[in-house]
Amino acid sequence: MDMPDEAWEREAPHLREIALFLSVHLDRAPGVLWPEYDNPAFGDVDDIDDGDDAGEAEEVGAVDEVEDAGDTGAGSAGDGVCPAQVDRFTAELALLTGLSVRLDRVETAGVAPGVGVDTAWTGQPDGLEHLLIHQIAGAVTWQLTGTDGSGRSESFQCRLLPGELLYVPAGWSRRCFGAPQARYAVVCLGSKGE
Repeated sequence: MDMPDEAWEREAPHLREIALFLSVHLDRAPGVLWPEYDNPAFGDVDDIDDGDDAGEAEEVGAVDEVEDAGDTGAGSAGDGVCPAQVDRFTAELALLTGLSVRLDRVETAGVAPGVGVDTAWTGQPDGLEHLLIHQIAGAVTWQLTGTDGSGRSESFQCRLLPGELLYVPAGWSRRCFGAPQARYAVVCLGSKGE
């Protein structure tokens, strides 16, 4: 799907922001994007807490249908995630960046204080995929550790708020400390051949 620049600017400004952000950080270093535009795949951050109950029920129902259909991506998402928009987002970001893009999971930190704490360091299997973490609700503090291009150890820490994105380079380990009910989506980025 080749869109002229004007169409991308009108129809998908959030994709242009993410593609530009990735062009700066991919294979280099972690980074945080404070986007100007909402990503419709993960809800309008201004409306997450303000939505009417009927609209939320319809969205949750749509997610259940996707889960029943065996979709491992957006099916586990819950409210704040639109499966059809997630599919469109991953396909268009893949087209725009030339990367393999897939929604890995949507996680909720928990319902009680301390439940959202993941003190163990985890890394991507085989260290081949990059991660793009999209904060949906609540706040999560992320700690990352890895090596730069010259082999020096580096670390990075940030706190993501709803709507913000974190890029985690392939091979970097991570852990998080989330507020109760904090939700985030994990999008995996890899080479087309992976």
